Amino acid sequence: MRLFRYIAVVVLLAIPVVVAGTPAAYSSTASASPSTVTPGEAVTFTVHCDQGLNAGGASAILDGSTLGLASQIPMNAINGSLFDFSISVTLPSSIQPGGYAPSISCPGGAAGATASLNVTAVPTGGAATGDGTTATATDSGLAIAGLAMIGTGALAGGVAVRRRRAAARRSG
Repeated sequence: MRLFRYIAVVVLLAIPVVVAGTPAAYSSTASASPSTVTPGEAVTFTVHCDQGLNAGGASAILDGSTLGLASQIPMNAINGSLFDFSISVTLPSSIQPGGYAPSISCPGGAAGATASLNVTAVPTGGAATGDGTTATATDSGLAIAGLAMIGTGALAGGVAVRRRRAAARRSG
């Protein structure tokens, strides 16, 4: 029975040692702000490199090649942090609309993360405001209806003024 208790105590004391020796699952998180932009706009990329991933390097690296930028863009530490980095870049005006996921490497060559970015097309041409004076095609049905309403209003106004004058003559 003593042997059984001794083995149980050894196993229970060994569990924390085994768990502490198991490597933790480290991860990095990255983001782009704003996450939806048009070509030529500025975007700020940020990354948080988990402590287990940061091997003492000085800077995270943004891979800008998918965005039409330099392939390795060093990021700046946020408030002197060894784990949080950011960089603001201006997208080229020639970038095509679509979804992009540039990768960011954490310091020391450790695994990094990707930031999601959506580039939308720049609107072209004038606003579609309807049947204005600069329109090339007019809707004659709307024009006739508008003229009919103006005529009806003028006729009703004339009748009302005439009745008022007639009523004023009778009473006065």
